[in-house]
Amino acid sequence: MHSTETNRRAFLAACAAFGLLPTTARAAKTAPRPIWLAANVAPGRQYAVGAFDGDGDKVFEIDLPERGHGIALSPDGRTAVAVARRPGTSAAVIDLISGQATTWLEAPEGRHFHGHGLFSTDGKLLFTSENDYQESVGIIGVWDAANDYTRLGEMSSHGIEPHDIKLMPDGRTLAVANGGIITHPDHGRTRLNLDAMESSLVYMDSRDGKLLEKRTLPADLRLLSMRHFDIAPDGTIAMGMQYQTDAETPPIVALHRRGKSLRLLDLPAEVKGIVHNYCGSVAMSADGSVFAASCPQGSLVTLWRTADGAYLGSVPVKDGCGVAPGPQGRQLIMTSGRQGAWCWSPDGAVALKGEYVTGRAWDNHAVRLV
Repeated sequence: MHSTETNRRAFLAACAAFGLLPTTARAAKTAPRPIWLAANVAPGRQYAVGAFDGDGDKVFEIDLPERGHGIALSPDGRTAVAVARRPGTSAAVIDLISGQATTWLEAPEGRHFHGHGLFSTDGKLLFTSENDYQESVGIIGVWDAANDYTRLGEMSSHGIEPHDIKLMPDGRTLAVANGGIITHPDHGRTRLNLDAMESSLVYMDSRDGKLLEKRTLPADLRLLSMRHFDIAPDGTIAMGMQYQTDAETPPIVALHRRGKSLRLLDLPAEVKGIVHNYCGSVAMSADGSVFAASCPQGSLVTLWRTADGAYLGSVPVKDGCGVAPGPQGRQLIMTSGRQGAWCWSPDGAVALKGEYVTGRAWDNHAVRLV
């Protein structure tokens, strides 16, 4: 078992190998070790965000005032922002070199976060998905990351309930999954508009908010809520959705390329019947050839080939939701809401043995730092 300080030195060495530390710190010769960051719940129901290595040992952990969700990573790898789960109002700006929270963001009055954010290509701006709950419209908040995260303004998400947001490979186009569900903090997570909801995948210009493309679902699938996605290097989006009733079992995974229709992917019948129409998170492998779509309510993580949408199988993970690129190639990391993490490759899934990952209940998402 590695001590916390040993793991921290490994993290610093990994950062040095990527040129993220001053020259004096680059003397370390340790080979870089992959590290992941994810929100979690510690024993006693203390909310936190923590980093762990490939052995499942702790690198650092920071307490959070409310449940965390998604994490935005700066282009230089020095900073992460852990955003509260909807309808939370806080976000922690984390210095990844020191493992400390340096700034705490609060959503403006009349807004709450939807759990996700991302940095601009140059790292100067932070975008956050938000809800204007008085007007029931989706907002993309814009923050000045180069000036102590001052709020600069906001843009329309061109839909209701923006959730996951990411930059396309061109570094300029912002992709947004509008879940389509109206909520209000006074009603927690209660869905207030199921009779008229409309979900959408939007492409917009991150510089001025201009709508570039918008894709919606057929009328008979309007209860499908597009929520989480990842993007392959060639711009292919893999999307995970949640159907707002169990009366039917429609597809909950889709692929999309700009200028084309959404392509819905079918789960095998034996899987479709146990996932409760709920996809929790999506992540591409490092090389983009395969992606994972987690189904925590069915305790499964499903696996797909990106090129043609072929179903490759599944891994049983109790309350398995968090997925992220693995150490290399086609590998993927999977975390459990009941405790634990696994590394999947085409040869199978191997559990991370460290006491840290096995001692925490992991939230919906994970990101790879190095």
